[in-house]
Amino acid sequence: MPYLSVGLVYVLMYVAGVWAFRAQPAALAVLGNLALLAPPIATCAVILARRRRWAGCQRLFWDTFGIGVGLWVIGHLGSVFEQVVDGRQSWLQWHTLFSLCGGIGPLIALFARPHAGVRRESVGPVGLVIASYGLLAAFIYTYFVLVPAVSPGAADPERMLLTLVQVNRALLFGGTVFALVVARRTPWRRTYAFLAAGTGFGFVARILTSLAILRGSYRIGTVYDLAWIIPFLCYMAAALSAPDSTREVADEKPVTSPIATAVVPVFLVPLIGYGVLYFWPMGGTLDNFRALLTGLMTVAGLGLLTLRLAAQGGELQRLDARKRLLAAATEQTGDSILITRVDGGVELANDAFVRAVGYSKQELSALAFGDLVEHGFGALLSHVSAEVRERGIWRGTLLRRRRDGSSFPAACTVAALRDASGTITHFVGAERDITQDIKLRDQLVHSERLSAIGELVAGVAHEINNPLQTIIGSVELLLEEPALAGSRRDLEVVRREAARAGQIVRNLLSFVRRSAPNRTRADLNDIVRAVVELRGYHLQQRNIRLVTELSDSAPQVLVNREEIQQVILNLVLNAEQAMTSAGQGSSITIRCGTQADTATVDVADDGPGVSAEMRGRIFEPFFTTKDVGQGTGLGLSISHGIAAAHNGSLTICGSPQGACFRLSLPLQPHVEKAAASAAGSSRRVLVVDDEAPIRRLLSRLLERRGFDVEEAETGEAALELAGASPLALV
Repeated sequence: MPYLSVGLVYVLMYVAGVWAFRAQPAALAVLGNLALLAPPIATCAVILARRRRWAGCQRLFWDTFGIGVGLWVIGHLGSVFEQVVDGRQSWLQWHTLFSLCGGIGPLIALFARPHAGVRRESVGPVGLVIASYGLLAAFIYTYFVLVPAVSPGAADPERMLLTLVQVNRALLFGGTVFALVVARRTPWRRTYAFLAAGTGFGFVARILTSLAILRGSYRIGTVYDLAWIIPFLCYMAAALSAPDSTREVADEKPVTSPIATAVVPVFLVPLIGYGVLYFWPMGGTLDNFRALLTGLMTVAGLGLLTLRLAAQGGELQRLDARKRLLAAATEQTGDSILITRVDGGVELANDAFVRAVGYSKQELSALAFGDLVEHGFGALLSHVSAEVRERGIWRGTLLRRRRDGSSFPAACTVAALRDASGTITHFVGAERDITQDIKLRDQLVHSERLSAIGELVAGVAHEINNPLQTIIGSVELLLEEPALAGSRRDLEVVRREAARAGQIVRNLLSFVRRSAPNRTRADLNDIVRAVVELRGYHLQQRNIRLVTELSDSAPQVLVNREEIQQVILNLVLNAEQAMTSAGQGSSITIRCGTQADTATVDVADDGPGVSAEMRGRIFEPFFTTKDVGQGTGLGLSISHGIAAAHNGSLTICGSPQGACFRLSLPLQPHVEKAAASAAGSSRRVLVVDDEAPIRRLLSRLLERRGFDVEEAETGEAALELAGASPLALV
């Protein structure tokens, strides 16, 4: 660090100067006085330059520190003036009071405890404590040094002064070492280390200096002056290394110091003053002056104590206001908060917790932690205690038990409240009911499973569809064989059932695949028939009759066929599940019709119906009355969105029995089909398919109808064949 190097160079230069001018007393005096003044003046300059970087009690610490150093500078200048004017040096003049108070300044500055944080609201009370100890120091010096100095028969006041100075140095060294130990894990550790180093050296060196003063061998401009120079250099290093308040997390919480801190110096003044007056009388005017001094200082101390008590009251009011704010925030928060003692007994619970468990606050005060959790979680308290002691916090999930015996899962965070000694006195838990979160998670997982099943069904249906097409085509060929006329009835059955299976496969594919966003004209009757063919057999197995009432006018709509089919299928599935769960109802009716320019599809059942309180929520996402795993709560909301995207609507209609949902879509006008014309005279046909059975089957069917057929397995081969001559059909 550069300032340590500068300090070392300064000390070496001073020692070299003392050696160089050792034979010149006048030059040594000038050198010594200048060398003694430079470090404390530099320290004051650093404190003034950095003062705006500190705030709260941290600024108060350096202000007190700087005032003490400044007083020492004034005292030393007074001493120099006395030497120049009177030609002598005395330790018992007015300037010594400034020097002594300057030495005490850094000691009482430690009461600001800058390592404890900014603490802006504690500046006033802490400042009064510092003033009280400053008053005590001034009283002790005046009482034991200045007053005896004016009495010829009194004890040696110079020895008393040196003793007080050495006691002050010892207290200052002990205070800085104690602060260093307390603040060893804070950013102020380096600052206190410099202070401890300086005060430690000053304590040891001042013993040698005091002995030299008593022997009469001390002179300005000798190595004895290092007893002041090195501590002030360390003070300057401490001020340079002190962290800025703006770089710390400012703790605005009021820190109330014990009132005894301010009481002690106030009561020490009369105790010392009148006690010494009784056991060490000087007689006459001096005793009267000492009694007067004690009385004045006591009154001044009581005034400071009164101000401290007023500040304490302000602190308590602020703390009370803060507690009320925290209490209001705790009561109004939506999360449940529970405070328990170490033994598990309930100390405090907010309104949210009371509502969650169903107990009153009076009832909770008689319960313990184990009474509020499901069986098996009671032993959790010891685990939480161990976790909090080890890591400072515990997070987990537990099952809370309500007063009615039901339970709910809660995500809980627990921290510890500790007393001044660090012992845990209470546990504070903040928790939240995660029943809906778990339900939503299960619904999403179920939805993902349905999506995966849909992809699987699509793949399986595609693989089944190709063999079915081959079977149907082969049966078509067999039906055209005259020799198999006797088997025609059986072949018709095979063709019909294969066609039925093929339709089921196509319906599955149209339902589960991701459809293109484009829309085409479609007959709403055909879409309803596809749904009936897909679900009719399953409903029959469950003894539910599926009634279809199609429109005679074949309503035309502009839709994405797969999406509308999904809407109708969702309505049928909802009706089926409602009837099965309630054990009520036996039929579902799908009614297709038109109203003005709107095509409608009604899906009605004779099941339990929809209650009035649920009608307003049935189209909300993830709202379902089914058990977990039996529904995602997305069917009706998705269907409602599909209908709205088609400029239509999905509503629930009034029904005398059961439930009835109506899908409405804009009706499209009929378009007459133009007569197809022959596509030229060419009979050449190209069949393209990557599966040989289907490709061969199509070729045979077309060859029987008089076409010249060519086959291609890939797109490249088809393009090559298509360029050879005109094609009638591909």
